[in-house]
Amino acid sequence: MDATGVGAAVTLAAWSDTVWGSSEFGTGGSSFNIQGSFDGGSTWAEYLTADAAGTMTFTQQANALVPAEPVYQLVGLQEVEGNFGADITGTKTNADTSALANLVTVRVAELGTGAAAPACGAGAPFGAGTTIGAASTQVLSTTVGAGDYRWLCFSAELAANAPATAAVTSTPILWEFAATSTDA
Repeated sequence: MDATGVGAAVTLAAWSDTVWGSSEFGTGGSSFNIQGSFDGGSTWAEYLTADAAGTMTFTQQANALVPAEPVYQLVGLQEVEGNFGADITGTKTNADTSALANLVTVRVAELGTGAAAPACGAGAPFGAGTTIGAASTQVLSTTVGAGDYRWLCFSAELAANAPATAAVTSTPILWEFAATSTDA
């Protein structure tokens, strides 16, 4: 017998199996929205553009400033979805070119969190000021928690050495509160 021609045939049975998975993706659980209030928390709204800005009506007649007598405005920010907190940057975005440009200084104080609007006035811990004539200027950097509030107090003051002149009105000063979500 010749050993060189011997071969073996082997048949393997092929077994197979499949597992499928299905998933969906969405953003319903990660919605994020910051709203503002300029009336002590009575009204909260979007105010999404400079053209739709909320009106800041400083107390004690901001359109009738008296040297060295500050006027105040309470501003509330609220994250309404409850999923993410936010880092917030506040910026004065434009410069006044009237005779008041270098005579009116604005300062901002953080007054804390919580649903109840705090008092906004002389006792607030105001930071460094900026004149309304200064170029675009960041005036604050703060945070708001998911579903929480952040209260700010603005102070505007006419310089003590302001000359007595005819009535002058500044250009509308715009304030942007830019919020960026943070991880929940």
